[in-house]
Amino acid sequence: MKKLVTLMVAIIMALTLASCGDGSTGGELPEAGVYPMTLTDGIGNTVVIEEEPDKIASLSPSCTEILYELGLGDKIVGVSTWCTYPEETKNVPQIGDTFSVNIEKLIEMETDLVFVSGHAGSDAVSALGQAGIAVYTTSTVTLDDIYHNISVMGAMTNTADRADAIVADMKADAEGLQETYAEFDTKKVFIDLGDLYSTSKVDYLGHSLTMLNTENIAYEYDYTSPRLSAETVIEQNPDVYIALCSKEDFVMPDGFEEIKAFKEGNVHYIPYDDPRVDMITRDGPRFVEGLKVLGDLVHQNQQK
Repeated sequence: MKKLVTLMVAIIMALTLASCGDGSTGGELPEAGVYPMTLTDGIGNTVVIEEEPDKIASLSPSCTEILYELGLGDKIVGVSTWCTYPEETKNVPQIGDTFSVNIEKLIEMETDLVFVSGHAGSDAVSALGQAGIAVYTTSTVTLDDIYHNISVMGAMTNTADRADAIVADMKADAEGLQETYAEFDTKKVFIDLGDLYSTSKVDYLGHSLTMLNTENIAYEYDYTSPRLSAETVIEQNPDVYIALCSKEDFVMPDGFEEIKAFKEGNVHYIPYDDPRVDMITRDGPRFVEGLKVLGDLVHQNQQK
C-alpha cells in the first residue's frame, strides 16, 4: 500500500507541477478566427497557427477539459494517459504524456495543434515542433491564468464566445465564494497533497486559497509544491487539515495528535480516486468548483 501511496503522490505532483511556469500568462489575446495567427504561449514561445485547427491533441488533463467545455470534442484526436474527464476521453486515442509523446501517431493523424502544460512539456514541444506540429504551452500560477488559458484557447480554436461565457461563469462563482466565506472566521489550513507536500503562493491552488478566507500555512514558500517537515506543521498548528488520500492510507507522524485540527476532529480525507481531487488539482474549468469543495470543508462548522 505504501508503494501505491507514493505513486499517487507522484502523479498528483506531476499533474500539478506540469501546469506551473514562470508566472506569465503569455501575450495578449489574439483576434479570434483570424488566421494565420501568431501569439506567445505561457513559457514565451512564439506559436503560429496557419488556419483554424481541425485536428487537436492534448497532453494535459486541464487542457483536455477546457477543449471539451469549448465544444471541441469532435476535433480532439488524441489525449494523454492522464486525461480522464469528461467520460468521452475514454474513446479518444492516447498519445502518451508530456514526458513520452507518441509523435509518430500524431503525425499519422495529421494533427494541427497540440496543447501542453508548463515547462514539463519542453521536450515534447521541441520534438513536436521539429515534426511541424504547432504546440501551445499553458502556464498557470493564479486563477487569472486559468481564465487566460481558457480565453486564449477559445481564440485559437475560433470558439471565443464560448470561452467568454465559461470565464464569466467562473468569475461569478469565484466572487460568490469570496463573499460567502468572508462572513466566517479565518481558519489556518494545511493542504496535504501527500507525504506532507503542499501548495504555496506560486501554485494556483495555494495562491487561490486566500479567496476562501484561510491562512495557508505553506503560502509563504517561494517555490512550487513545498514539502513541510512534520515539526513545521505541528508548530503551525492548523485549525483544519485536508489530506488528498484516504484515511486508511494516511500515515500520521508522531505529534500530530497535538495539532488543533486533529484534537477537534477537523481532519478531512479525500481519496485519490475521488473525482473531487481532479477538481481541486487541475487548472481547468472545474477549478472553482474544487475551491468550493475545500471552502465548505474548511468552514463546515460555521455554515449557516
